[in-house]
Amino acid sequence: MKVLMYIRRDYKDNMAGDSIQLSKTMEYLMKKGLQIEVSSDPRANLEKYDLIHLFNTIRIEDTYQFYRNARRFNQKIVISPIYWNYIKYIELNKRTEILHYKWHQQNKIRKEVLQNVNLILPSSLLEMQEIKKEFEVDIPYRIIPNGVDRIFEEDNRKDFYKLYKLEEFILCVGRISPHKNQLSLSKISNKLKIPLILVGPINDISYYYECLKYNKEIIYVPKVDHHELSSFYSAAKAHVLVSWYEIPGLVSLEAGLSGCNIVTTEDGSTREYFKDFALYSTHENIDDIETKIIKAINSNKNDNLKEHIKSNYLWDVIAEKLIDAYLSII
Repeated sequence: MKVLMYIRRDYKDNMAGDSIQLSKTMEYLMKKGLQIEVSSDPRANLEKYDLIHLFNTIRIEDTYQFYRNARRFNQKIVISPIYWNYIKYIELNKRTEILHYKWHQQNKIRKEVLQNVNLILPSSLLEMQEIKKEFEVDIPYRIIPNGVDRIFEEDNRKDFYKLYKLEEFILCVGRISPHKNQLSLSKISNKLKIPLILVGPINDISYYYECLKYNKEIIYVPKVDHHELSSFYSAAKAHVLVSWYEIPGLVSLEAGLSGCNIVTTEDGSTREYFKDFALYSTHENIDDIETKIIKAINSNKNDNLKEHIKSNYLWDVIAEKLIDAYLSII
């Protein structure tokens, strides 16, 4: 089977959830014998492929061009929508009116894509329910959860201790932006006198400096490879990602497989993944976030979440589900 994965041109330079989802999906499908190629060319010749796999309906302009090209070649199309209704979060952004208008305009082409592909691959049932409610979609779907790499099961904490000499800290992995809500963590860590480690690219430099204004002792790590990142998770007792929403937050899966206690947002599909094995809060309730962080740091680690993730969300398991989904339409 020969599959083209179509994704935005900057997916490597501007790393986000769709970047990781594509790269890991591709890696594990190729291990199982599929031929996978990646393109960002909306005019590519698609004749040689059995199937086209699109990613991301939040950044719909690129995806729409890829969809139109796939239709031009009369190709079978599947899509990983990575969708959540952003409209209720736009008011949190400074450019409210512009974003409101743009989101509603884009919904027209989101609807066209989602109503005309051959198969939708949501990462959760809740995501599919959002899509059905918003776009009146009656297309077949298969739930293909987000996955996690086995490397995060390894205990590499010694590598972390060599560099940082910290036993107790708050860890947050993710791009630095208002959506990820690191500002609340900055305020809480300063109040509790517990070090805060932020790992990830800076998407909003003014927001990063605002975080520093409340806590000048933040340890910022711009980029680490997977093996080094697993040492951060191994050493941390608590990983905190109380974003505006997450579906479900790939880093929370990684941290959970490493044995971290998880504090995450309750907005999005997080509960569908983490069940009762995580602590939940909302981005606007800083007092509750603080309470949950204290509880996570003071709780012993256990393997309940780790075993749940191992049973359901390893990439090799996800790859098998995806192959079945591909075969269902070819």
